[in-house]
Formats: sequence, structure tokens, C-alpha cells
Amino acid sequence: MTELIKITDGKVNVSVNSIAEAKLAIKQLKLKKKEYNLLKKEIVQKQKSIRAIYKDVTPKYIGGGKIGTFVRQMQSAQRDGSRIALTKALAPLENEKYIIEAVINAIEQAIIHLESYILKNS
Repeated sequence: MTELIKITDGKVNVSVNSIAEAKLAIKQLKLKKKEYNLLKKEIVQKQKSIRAIYKDVTPKYIGGGKIGTFVRQMQSAQRDGSRIALTKALAPLENEKYIIEAVINAIEQAIIHLESYILKNS
């Protein structure tokens, strides 16, 4: 049995010669889509755990005149640094998520094309 589906670099290539192969390819694509959705869920869970680490729980200092202003400025600087670190920590996961979403979209488009092939040839 030949391989009907190839997924490389975010592109889905499907080669079918009959309606039966097209139906089989649709089933395989739906399974692949489920696999990629699970990968995406894992990445989202990792992102949630990273966000939990960087979650800011200290309240902003209120009052205090010039000293209070200085303390708030230091807290703001610390929060800004924390946000930058969070962004850097999430960036690779965001890239992975975008790639996976592109593959999922390509799979959905391939399913649509196969369904139209079945309708035209039946």
C-alpha cells in the first residue's frame, strides 16, 4: 500500500487515484489533525505553566509621597523586566504553535479538496 499523505514543512501533499483512496486519505487526515491538535494542547499547557511562574502577585505600593513614587517606579521596572522575560520564554512555544496551526489549516484544506474530488468523481 502506498503512502497517500505526506506532511512536510507545513504543507500537506495527498496523492489519490480513486474514490476509495480519497476516503481513506480523509480518514488518515482526520487522524493527523487530531494528533496535531494534541500537540497544540501540550504547547498551550506548557505556556500556562510558564505564565504561572511569571505571574505577578505583589500589589503595587500605594502612597508615600516621594518615597512611594520611587518604590512604584522600581516595581514598574521590575514588572517590565518580568514581562520581557516572559515574552522571551514564550516565543519558541508561540512559533511551534503557529507552525502546528498552519499544518492543521493545511490538513483542513486537503480534506475539503478530497471531499470535492469525491463529489466530482462519484
